[in-house]
Amino acid sequence: MNPRAALLVLALAACQPADAGAEHKSESPLDPQVATLTAELERLRVLAQAEREEARAEIASLRAELDQAANSRIARESEWLRYTKAISALGERADVPTPAFATDAPAPVATTTPAPPAADPKDAALEKDAADAVARAAARAERDRAIHLALRSLFTAERILAFELMETGTLGDGATGPVVLRTLDEIGRPTGSICAARMRFEASRTARTLTLVLENGYERRGTTKIPFERVGDDPGATRAAADDPVTVGADDPAALERGVRRVVLPGIDPAPWIEALPELFGTITSAAVPDDGHWKLVSLRNELNLLLREDAVGGWWRLASVGGVRGSVICDVVLDQLDRDGHLERKLFADRLTVLREDRGLQLLLESGAQLRGDRKLPFLDGRYRIFLPRADVTAWMSRGVPGLSPPPH
Repeated sequence: MNPRAALLVLALAACQPADAGAEHKSESPLDPQVATLTAELERLRVLAQAEREEARAEIASLRAELDQAANSRIARESEWLRYTKAISALGERADVPTPAFATDAPAPVATTTPAPPAADPKDAALEKDAADAVARAAARAERDRAIHLALRSLFTAERILAFELMETGTLGDGATGPVVLRTLDEIGRPTGSICAARMRFEASRTARTLTLVLENGYERRGTTKIPFERVGDDPGATRAAADDPVTVGADDPAALERGVRRVVLPGIDPAPWIEALPELFGTITSAAVPDDGHWKLVSLRNELNLLLREDAVGGWWRLASVGGVRGSVICDVVLDQLDRDGHLERKLFADRLTVLREDRGLQLLLESGAQLRGDRKLPFLDGRYRIFLPRADVTAWMSRGVPGLSPPPH
C-alpha cells in the first residue's frame, strides 16, 4: 500500500462515529467526506493494480525480446556451422568416380586388356588446388575461432572489467576485425560499445605494458556515435614534439589518414598475450628476451654510457640495463634521461634499441616500450620512440664497437 492510500485509510478510521453500536443514530456531517475518501481509495487501488499489470506486461515483453535475441544468436551460430560443414564437404564431393555407362549389349571378348585412359594432369591439378583452398579456409576459420576464445579467456583472467569482447572478426595483415567491444561501468552495466575495423596490440616486456590499438571505428554512447580521433588532428602530439624537439614518439604516416583509439591496459604482463596471439603483435614473435651471445653485455653498456656522456651540454642519456643483443638490435634496455646537473628527468623502457646513422649524427630507435615520468607511465605512441644525437661522432661510435655500426668483437 502506498503512503497516500495509508493516509486515506487513517482518515476514514478517524471519521467513523464514536457510537457505532447505537440502534438509532442521526446522519453525521462527516459522511460525505467519508464517501469521497472511500471513492478516492478505490481509485488508488485500481490505479495501483493497473501499474502492476503494466509492469508485468513490460517484463514479459523484455523477456520475449531477450529470448528472441538469444534465438537469433543461436541461429547465426548454426548457420555458420552449416556453412563450414558444407565447405569442408567440398573436398569429398570433388573426388567423384567416373561412371562406366555400361550398355545392354555384351561387350566383345578382347584378346588383350586395354590400358586405362591416362588421367588429365590439368584436372588433377585443379582438384588439388580446390582441396588446398578448402583446407586453407578451414584452417583460417579455426584460427579465427581460437583467437576469439583466447582473447575472451585473457580478458577474464586479467579481470579487464571495463570491456566485454563481443566480436573479433577474421585475422589478416597483423590484425583482426571487425571488432565489437561492449563498454561497462564499475558494476558491470553496459554503457555503450566500441566498433573498429581492425584491432592489434602493442606491448613491451621490459615496461610491462599492453596497449589495445583500434583502427577505423567509433564509440557509441546511447544514440551518439563518436568517431576515433585521427592522429594528425591530435593537438597533444604537436605540443609534445614542440616541447622536446630532439625526441619524437610517432613514426607512422599511415596513422595520419585513419582514426585510431588506443586503450592502455595497465599492470598486465604481456608475455601470455604474446604467446597466445603472436599474429597481433607485429614484429614481436616471442616472450623471451633474445641474445645471440656475441657481445659482452657489461662492456657494451659501459662503452655506450661513455659515448652518451661525451655530449652533456643540456643533459645526457644513460643506459641503465641491457638484456641481450640479437644481430644489430640491443634488447631489453632501460634508458635514463638526466638533466645538466645529473638529476633524473624520466626513464625509457624498450624491448628493442637500434642505433641508426643519420646525415648528421646518430639516431636511437626504441621500439615496444614506455616512458616513465614521475609515477605516470605512458606507452610509446605507435610503439616507437626516437632519440636524435646530432652531435654524436659517428666514427668514434663505430671504432668503440656498437651493434649496428660495427661487427661484434672477436
